[in-house]
Amino acid sequence: MGLIYTVLFGFTLGFFVKQRGVAIVGFIAGYAWVFSYQSLNLLLEMLGGKTGEAFGADLPVTLPVHYRDSDLLAYGIVNLVFMLIGVGLVVLGGYVAARRTAKKTAVSVA
Repeated sequence: MGLIYTVLFGFTLGFFVKQRGVAIVGFIAGYAWVFSYQSLNLLLEMLGGKTGEAFGADLPVTLPVHYRDSDLLAYGIVNLVFMLIGVGLVVLGGYVAARRTAKKTAVSVA
């Protein structure tokens, strides 16, 4: 879910929002919502017994739920990387938009 949000909105926000800081904050705010929704969805699926879709079929579901610290760390790192890639796409979108504007201005002046 986070990857889909990153691909769809990272470059788009950077391209259409002129102020880079506003675009980055907007992307991070949206990603925070997606991350929260994704985390809750995975938790509810796990508690409902659907572990194969999110965590692999070998994770037994018993209450209380026991997890490996490495799984939690990996989940956090992967989502952090997705968010950083998205911020990079926002910056790239702003750069492409600025270059397009500069080219149009240079062509119309000449």
